[in-house]
Amino acid sequence: MRQPIGLAYSAERRVPASLLLITPAVELANTVHGTLERELGSRVWVWDEPAVEPALRVLGVCRFRLILLDLPAHTMLGSVLRALKEAAPETPLVLLAVGAATALGVERAGLGAARARLSGATAMVPRGDAEALVRAVRQILATPVADPPDPA
Repeated sequence: MRQPIGLAYSAERRVPASLLLITPAVELANTVHGTLERELGSRVWVWDEPAVEPALRVLGVCRFRLILLDLPAHTMLGSVLRALKEAAPETPLVLLAVGAATALGVERAGLGAARARLSGATAMVPRGDAEALVRAVRQILATPVADPPDPA
């Protein structure tokens, strides 16, 4: 009988976590890339798409550890969230909200009274808050604040 060699844990720790960023805003995409690269280094890899439709096609062939969704002001949020959760039901979803948007406000505006929750969103982060973004990504991916020392 063959014994499993236990590569899952070590490979998971060495391969960067893949994140899908969906935003039409080039400046926001650059900010997210820069922030995550600066704070998390080689532990994350970000793929960005400018719209939901191409992101759904990518989700049809690739798996990601986290989806970051920018919330433009005039988005049909309920249908977007449902489509993303259908394409990647096990993938955590973080909403990047504009300004003072709250989870309850987004819920009421985009999902209507029939939906009680934000359709499976894991977290909601203000769009320009780099600290909150890094904190949410670290928490969801269980990424330590500092790299462990190399065994000598």
